[in-house]
Amino acid sequence: MKKTALLSLFTFVCIFHTMAQTSFELVPTGGYTFPDQVNFYNAYGRIESSLNWGGSLIFNASRHFGIEMMYNRIDASSGIYNYGSQSLLQKQDVSINYIMAGPVQNITFPESSLQLFFGGLLGAAIFSPNPVDNTNNTKFAWGVNMGTNVYVSPRLGIKLKAQLLSPVQGASGGYYFGNFGGAAATYGYTAIYQFGLNAGLIIGLGSEFSKPGTRVIHSSHHYYRSYPPPPSSYYYH
Repeated sequence: MKKTALLSLFTFVCIFHTMAQTSFELVPTGGYTFPDQVNFYNAYGRIESSLNWGGSLIFNASRHFGIEMMYNRIDASSGIYNYGSQSLLQKQDVSINYIMAGPVQNITFPESSLQLFFGGLLGAAIFSPNPVDNTNNTKFAWGVNMGTNVYVSPRLGIKLKAQLLSPVQGASGGYYFGNFGGAAATYGYTAIYQFGLNAGLIIGLGSEFSKPGTRVIHSSHHYYRSYPPPPSSYYYH
């Protein structure tokens, strides 16, 4: 049964062997973010795994290059633990909102619906400890992503990607894990690296690019001069 389903999906993708793309794409996404541990002087913090959701607006200058504007939200549980006893000092939920933008480079293949891509992102990460905390903070953030697009029509496709998002000097006990007071004080800053796997639906809204290998032929007028019919054949006896 599984082999039949995979074969059907492969056949369906192969039908649309000529890739299409538009100049403007809307891509709602969702996925899974893996846990990450951050180390302090006298304790360590941990952001648990969580689902993430968001979306991108992609402005394509050509089939090979575009600019992406991305929003991604991660709602996760976090805590600070003692190094020696491994005991939990404090636990709290945190929401991390990434607002970022950057270039996207596409790699296309002739007569294929598949397109590889990779890109870089710069922007901001907004930390909001939950349920109520007055220690919201915004930090500069960077990220990278890569994956593949599968187009099934000029205006519809599927995006599969892996992404790594990281706030610069993003973690400290004062705002990232909530306001814990002196009992759970931490010292210094450390980096957060949030790796995730996402999938999205590509919705093409702009003008369509011409298909790969297609040439635009400009019409021109040709004038043909008429000639009289050839003379009849003569036979000599």
